[in-house]
Amino acid sequence: MPIFDQGYQHWDGRLSGQSTRWIAIAARGISVAMDNRWTRLTVLSALGPPLLLALFLVFWGLFEQKSTFLTPFMIFLDNLPEELKAGPRGFRRTIWTLAFRQLFEVQLVFPMILTLLVGPDLISQDLRFNAIPLYLSRPVRRFEYFLGKLGVVAAYLAAVTIGPVLLAFTVGYAFSLDLHIVIDTARVLAGSLAFGVIVTASAGLLMLAFSSLSRNSRYVAAMWLGFWFVSSIASGVLQSTVDADWCPLVSYRTNLDRIRDALLDSETSWDRMTSLGQVSPRSLPMRPFQPRRHHRADDNDPARRSPWAPRTYPWEWSAAVLIGLAVASLLVLTTRVRGLDRLR
Repeated sequence: MPIFDQGYQHWDGRLSGQSTRWIAIAARGISVAMDNRWTRLTVLSALGPPLLLALFLVFWGLFEQKSTFLTPFMIFLDNLPEELKAGPRGFRRTIWTLAFRQLFEVQLVFPMILTLLVGPDLISQDLRFNAIPLYLSRPVRRFEYFLGKLGVVAAYLAAVTIGPVLLAFTVGYAFSLDLHIVIDTARVLAGSLAFGVIVTASAGLLMLAFSSLSRNSRYVAAMWLGFWFVSSIASGVLQSTVDADWCPLVSYRTNLDRIRDALLDSETSWDRMTSLGQVSPRSLPMRPFQPRRHHRADDNDPARRSPWAPRTYPWEWSAAVLIGLAVASLLVLTTRVRGLDRLR
């Protein structure tokens, strides 16, 4: 059989550097995941809460301006404290903080669902079809392989955590008609974006670690659901029985919530609103946490903190737990893939 040697052929295509190799893996994974209609539906559904928040911020901006547009709705604002009605701009940061806190209370459901839809196949499918040696036979390092896979789930998580924050802030700024709002809400914006990055990185690394533990994506999905729900249930049981300060640390969701409250400084905003005296805790945008007894002496105190109040145990504890989970995830990834350089 003859061999036709054509010699050297010049490459006219576009060259890219080594630092962008992982983008090809991420782009392909994002495209494949978008073919799932449940993924598309979840991303579209995640726009609901930020749009409601944006609508609230629009009304609050009009309320600050004493706009006549709100005249038909003033009957619903009669129960507000006089101090709040007299100077709403003084409570701008407080209201925005509590509003974005409530946004994340609802919005965290979507990262959990998207991680479940997008993440299980990222590495487990490569393990099932022995594709990892083919990846590493190319000029792709392990770090670039992991970064590309992380980029797939991170893109979707950022779309439902960071994207809604930018949308709500853009609408809120547009209807405030006050340049000082940027300074007043800078802490809220920075904290919200930082929390979105933390959720994206933490959940993404955890899912990659779970995905590398099994060749069956169903088992990976079960591990993620068990980790999310079982940890929350176990934390609730421990708080009802042991009632120790460390009990909330068992729940992955609670650790994320504690970091969120620390970044947004929700405790200060909560205390300021409740100090008005006329605002019922049930009327504030708070999720009903389980009653928390941080100090035993408070059990006999009739003015004990409301169960809707932000948790006040040291946020460094939750930060340490999340960092520990990230380190454990990286160790699992490196040890699982290290022995798969050769075809089996």
